[in-house]
Amino acid sequence: MRTTVALAAAALALSAGFASASEPNQGLKQIAAYLGVDAGAYSATELHELLAARKDGDQSTYAYLLERGDLNKDAATSAGKSQLAAQLKLDPSEYTSNELTLISEARRDGDRNAERFLLNHENRNNIYHPVPQIGRDS
Repeated sequence: MRTTVALAAAALALSAGFASASEPNQGLKQIAAYLGVDAGAYSATELHELLAARKDGDQSTYAYLLERGDLNKDAATSAGKSQLAAQLKLDPSEYTSNELTLISEARRDGDRNAERFLLNHENRNNIYHPVPQIGRDS
């Protein structure tokens, strides 16, 4: 009996470790939220490259990395993100996990302006999140 309980506890601990290994860590989630992207769509290296490109004003690298993340958009839809999107009656590939959470909070609070702001992707607009211009047009 003890062996069965011990094996069950070990299996549970190992499965929890594997499940958490697939989720981005809190630091990567914060970087992704700052950049307005989905943490699951980018590797840790890509998130750091995005952050550096934005900081340095390297528009071409920034645009390339954002486009690459869009290529991985379907792979970035986790079960939790899909469930949250289904509860909100939204397409999970259209919104980041952070955006879905903010939409859920706006609906719960009855904040229609914030909800509309996020649903229309106005939070991705350069007016609200300016990206430095480089080159001859700056």
